Amino acid sequence: MLDQRSIYVYRLGAALLFALALRCQAQAFGSAVPADSANLGGLTTPIEVKFADGRLLQGSGFFYLELAPETEKKEGPHWTAISHVYLVTAKHLIQPKRLKDIVSFSYALRVGDGDHVAWHRLELDSKELGKRLHICANEVVDVAVVDIYDQFNSETMKLIGERAQLLSFSAASADKFPGASPIEVQPGDDVIVIGYPLGIYDVFNKLPIFKTGLLNTPIGMRFNGMDAFLFDFRYYEGSSGSLIISRPTHVGFSKEGVLEESKSREYVFLGVYQGEYYLNDIVPLRADLGLGWYYYNVVEAIKNPPFAH
Repeated sequence: MLDQRSIYVYRLGAALLFALALRCQAQAFGSAVPADSANLGGLTTPIEVKFADGRLLQGSGFFYLELAPETEKKEGPHWTAISHVYLVTAKHLIQPKRLKDIVSFSYALRVGDGDHVAWHRLELDSKELGKRLHICANEVVDVAVVDIYDQFNSETMKLIGERAQLLSFSAASADKFPGASPIEVQPGDDVIVIGYPLGIYDVFNKLPIFKTGLLNTPIGMRFNGMDAFLFDFRYYEGSSGSLIISRPTHVGFSKEGVLEESKSREYVFLGVYQGEYYLNDIVPLRADLGLGWYYYNVVEAIKNPPFAH
């Protein structure tokens, strides 16, 4: 059941924009369409994991949501309730087997602060993280999904109550999966990795870094027998857990081969970036190749019970 302070998403064509609304009031934020109609800059968040031995791991993460079923099909822009909000990142940043050694796991929202934007950080201790952490049964898959729905809901409502300028943000979802839109992705196509390489980002606006790569693996084919794909991409520390998408476009072909146009830029959610792929035989062989875990691993992780339930 969704309570009276449920999170809603604004559907603009096929685009999704996060927003909050009180059910009997019109109070909301993020309903205005940003200059970037796909709101790519609002998809991600910097991740920090602090350990008891003083280590600090920094990486990238992104929001993923599940939408509540709609009782009727609606065309055009409209509001849809969100049933769950998750944070997705690389599993090796959290190191689940060392969960008890984690002091804090944090992510951030973007809040206006005068003439610039500030990070508003939210934290989870090891106990809370364990109860919210979902990973795949296959231990090789480097994907971690953290259920942040209640914390996210509570904190954003608090910020709105304080009249904070909470900036628009967005999320990946099932309707961005390959096959769910007219956009086709093939080997040789550009892919975009959105994250925080070397911890770099637009400090003034708190926007992530966009880097491009070239897809090698046909989507759906398992590279080296793994639930992953390979693409040409140079690794930088801090990029782990980044979102991988196709290059956004306004046009695509329907299943009938008809060219279709969207008012907002659309993309395909391809997967989660782990890091550089290399062949470790006698000596490590590197060729600026990246390994991405397929989008469906996020769903598989969510299906599994929390790591420390």
